[in-house]
Amino acid sequence: MKYKLVVFDFDGTIADTSEGILDAHRFALKSMGREIPEESILRSVIGGNLLATYKEKFGFADIEARKAVELYRKRYAKEGIYKAQLYDGFEKLLQSIKDNGAYIGVATLKAEKFANIMLRHMDISQYFDYICGMDENDTLDKAALIKKCMKHLGCKQIETVLVGDSFNDLKGAEIAGVDFIAVSYGFGFKNSKNYEFKIVNTTKELFRALVKA
Repeated sequence: MKYKLVVFDFDGTIADTSEGILDAHRFALKSMGREIPEESILRSVIGGNLLATYKEKFGFADIEARKAVELYRKRYAKEGIYKAQLYDGFEKLLQSIKDNGAYIGVATLKAEKFANIMLRHMDISQYFDYICGMDENDTLDKAALIKKCMKHLGCKQIETVLVGDSFNDLKGAEIAGVDFIAVSYGFGFKNSKNYEFKIVNTTKELFRALVKA
C-alpha cells in the first residue's frame, strides 16, 4: 500500500447519514420559523460546515445561525446519530487497510463527539487510530482536520490520502497538500467520467485504488 495514513470523510463516505441529517435540518429550520426547502437543497449541504450553511445557504444572521446549529445538534444527538447506515463492504475495507499496516483516521465537519458515538454504534470504532471532528466553536475546516490527523499520527503529506465524496473534501485535500480519492456512492460525485481526479464506485474499487495508487 502506498499510503501510511488513510483519512476518511464521514458523511457519504463511511456511512449514509442522510436520514438523520435531513431530519435535524428540518427540525432546526422549523423551530426557527423558517420555510423548509425541498429535499434536493437540504441534500446539497450534507457534509458542509453547519454554521456556514445556516449563514450562507439559509440566510441566517450570525446569532440566529448559532442558535440553529444548536437546535440541529440537539435533534441530531437525540435521533440522527442512530439512523446512519454503514456502506456495504466498509468494515471489510477497514480490516484490509489495517492488515496492510496503514493508519486509519477520520476528518469530519460533524461534531467530534457525534462521530465517536456513531462509529461505536456501528461497531467499527476499533479500526480507527484517530477521529478528528469539528470543535465546539465551529472554527475548523476540512484541511485543518486532515492536518490534525497527520500531526497526531506522525505522517507526512506524501504519506497521506483523503477519501471523500464531495468537492469540499477535494478542496480540503488540496489545501492540506495530500492525495485525494473520491467515492461516487456518497452524496457528491455521481458520474465518474466527468472528473480529472481518481474516483471509485465501490469499497472494493477503493481498496484497489489505495493499494495501486
